Amino acid sequence: MTAHINIAASTKILVLSDDAAAASLMLDVFGALSRYDVRHVALKALGEKGRFDSTQFDLIVLDVDDGESLHRPELFAFRTSHRDIPLVVVSEDLPDDMLRLLFRLNGNDWLKKPLERRALIDMISTHAPGTGASDSRVHAVVSAVGGAGASVIASSLAHVLAQPTKNYAPRVNLFDMDFSSGSLGYYLNLVNDYDLKPVIANPSRVDLEFIDLVRKRHSGGFSLLSFKQPSVLLTPRGSELVLRMLDVAAFESDHTVIDVPYYDTPWKNDVLSSVNSVCIVTEMTIPALSQAKDLFTNLVRLRGNSDQIFIVINKYRTKLFGLGVRRQQTDKIFREIPTHVIVDDWDTLSEAVNRGVLPVEVNSRARFCRAVGKLGALVR
Repeated sequence: MTAHINIAASTKILVLSDDAAAASLMLDVFGALSRYDVRHVALKALGEKGRFDSTQFDLIVLDVDDGESLHRPELFAFRTSHRDIPLVVVSEDLPDDMLRLLFRLNGNDWLKKPLERRALIDMISTHAPGTGASDSRVHAVVSAVGGAGASVIASSLAHVLAQPTKNYAPRVNLFDMDFSSGSLGYYLNLVNDYDLKPVIANPSRVDLEFIDLVRKRHSGGFSLLSFKQPSVLLTPRGSELVLRMLDVAAFESDHTVIDVPYYDTPWKNDVLSSVNSVCIVTEMTIPALSQAKDLFTNLVRLRGNSDQIFIVINKYRTKLFGLGVRRQQTDKIFREIPTHVIVDDWDTLSEAVNRGVLPVEVNSRARFCRAVGKLGALVR
């Protein structure tokens, strides 16, 4: 266990809900974070004396569902008796008259149903006593085509984000989502032989202790989660496992960099639609650039806007003569979409991959390293 996990005292959460599906999701999300103890109680228990002692809880999550429960007088009596305990209310869209009743509960926050895992994580980070607001940021590096070099960029970006300042040492995780090859483990000489098959069958086992157990520490200041486990892609519960691992890893870190493969997976769209930033990595060929543009268009649709989506043209080579694609031609393809060019640096990158080290360890002044440093400044 790392020190920053051990120092956190256990926070007790009470979930009041008659919605079995919503309660199950909240128990699953909160239960994965080992610093929290969570208990679910039905709303009818509010009128049963001695059923539970609410004063032992540090945070209350109240599910009023369609709002009918807001007409229960015992609900407001309960809130009046426990105004010193932070309260988060979850519900469906409510009409104005019920919103006024909701306002009378004097809650600290409100979440709209259907609930999302990331919103629940952010909520508990903000309102659970002693945890403070979460500044965790998640950055996706996704290949537009195979062999574009996204994995090397992702590992270098993790190193950039992990660099300490005078009074601050960021906690950074690098998560390899290419379970078919686990390539980052090989690139960085940190191959992980942990067998995920038992965990696929029971994703609820994934909590902070589990993540701390299976990740590898890199001398560059970040931790690596990389597994060659193709079965994760093939099983029905693989998506649940991956999203849970990402939630838990991101919760306890300041930055999480995820290396997303070019091929589709059951969780790819969910991840790319919710991360803080996306770097689409492509090459300077017409097919690769076209794939990058298609991916960009799809991400804008998923995310609702183009904010924090970057096109990265990797392995760029300049030529005096020849029929290759020129820099000016990319402007015609992407038009108003900003692009970032990383010049091909074969000597530095090939040596880094062959030695199992980061490019910065081969040549800290390499053009590749400077270019990734600029990306880090954009997404930080």
